[in-house]
Amino acid sequence: MLLQKSIRNSIKCRNISVSVRSCREIIKNQTNDVAKRLPLSVPLPMKTSPSLVPRGAATIGRNSKVTKLPNGLKVCTENTYGDFVTIGVAVESGCRFENGFPFGVSRVLEKLAFNSSENFVSREDVFHQLEKSSGIVDCQSTRDTMMYAASCHRDGVDSVVKVISDTIWRPIINDEHLKEAKLIVSYENEDLPNKIEAIEILLTDYIHKAAFQNNTIGYPKFGLNSLDKIRVSDVYGFLSRVHTPNRMVVGGVGVDHDEFVSIISRHFDTQKIIWNKNPSLLPSKVPELDTSKSQYTGGEVRLQTDLNTLTIGKPYPLLAHVVLGLEGCSYKDDDFVAFCVLQSLLGGGGAFSAGGPGKGMYARMYTEVMNQHYWLYSAIAHNHSYSDSGVFTLTASAPPREINNALILLVKQVLQLQHGVRSEELARARTQLRSHLMMNLEVRPVLFEDMVRQVLGHGERKQPEDYAERIEKVSNGDIIRVAERLLASKPSLVGYGDITKLGDYRSLDQALAKRDLKFLFKE
Repeated sequence: MLLQKSIRNSIKCRNISVSVRSCREIIKNQTNDVAKRLPLSVPLPMKTSPSLVPRGAATIGRNSKVTKLPNGLKVCTENTYGDFVTIGVAVESGCRFENGFPFGVSRVLEKLAFNSSENFVSREDVFHQLEKSSGIVDCQSTRDTMMYAASCHRDGVDSVVKVISDTIWRPIINDEHLKEAKLIVSYENEDLPNKIEAIEILLTDYIHKAAFQNNTIGYPKFGLNSLDKIRVSDVYGFLSRVHTPNRMVVGGVGVDHDEFVSIISRHFDTQKIIWNKNPSLLPSKVPELDTSKSQYTGGEVRLQTDLNTLTIGKPYPLLAHVVLGLEGCSYKDDDFVAFCVLQSLLGGGGAFSAGGPGKGMYARMYTEVMNQHYWLYSAIAHNHSYSDSGVFTLTASAPPREINNALILLVKQVLQLQHGVRSEELARARTQLRSHLMMNLEVRPVLFEDMVRQVLGHGERKQPEDYAERIEKVSNGDIIRVAERLLASKPSLVGYGDITKLGDYRSLDQALAKRDLKFLFKE
């Protein structure tokens, strides 16, 4: 009996399958007949079903919105597709504001994020709440910004905002929590020099220290020896200075603006800030926040270090590293886009870089530096811009015996720029920069960070199309002008590893001032 039913069902399925195939053939033949009569430039007249929009999703488009709450807090949003959203807070904080406080307090604060608070007993309690909304959180500090971010399902926005607001304005920090955070920071400081992949991080820290000696952007982020001086009251004191509404921007990507503003107004109430309710948490005298403008000084940092341990048991050669830095510009400067195009034109990377031309293999640091000097392991240009200044850097890694030659090649690249660039080079650099800009903004967390950083720095959201238009207008004359700006500044120099062959700072200064490489050649 069961077998007979199975046979009958199989016959029915076969008949249905034949009917479906027949319908498909008819549709296909009709479409082919129409296609034969139409040129390729004309779309086929096919019926399309209405697009499915997720429940509760907002309309899509370049519709960034910014609202300033009565307490001074700015809220910005932008719509995207999907059931998941990215939300968070950008705070004007970081190591540049640590003057007067124990150095390293912002990094310790980063490790204390998403721990105990007034509404959550422990870190486990926080993550239990996040799991209900499939949420993940992260906190990262840079020299001038602290970023608290989360991604979650759109139905969990309210509960995740509660978690973020608690860690920013209502954290409960005790001696045990602080000890654990300082141990993590101390371990990272000790471990970084032992990692090949961390060399670039250290070099970035050192070049800022050389370029902005003993002020603002030049304050160190890594390798600190003042962690033992940090007390719980110091952390609360630093929080009370930087975590103020006028120094914060709350952002949401994929959320409804009005609903998000309502949620933020409820959870970010200044009356509920823990140090305002309990002033005894603060030190007897909280230092004033250092808001002074950064001062580019130029200078050098030399670290004669044995890096042999990085090569033991690894397919990695013994290298020395050199960084040349020159005064750049702030992201508010009229030449900011021109500096970005210049960085794209120089480009660079490692000796092994998969991906071909799309990754910048036609940039000058490849074609004129690495491709012509086999002993270079890497060569790359970076543009670091902040609210009031910046530093433009060129970095190279080479065997210790060639490290001075590597510096000569970097200086040569800078000196060449005063004569301009070829039109095809400039066009390629502009196109590549626009491509990177647009592709990166397809990633929701990147879009979130770009939005909140712009509102924090500019007070408004600038659309990528505006930047793309400005990029396209960068001319050869603009490149020559920014090159002259670079050459007009004092150099900054970092040497790391076995740098006994590296030329002295005075020779570098002379070579750039007189625009002649002969001062760098050793007799």
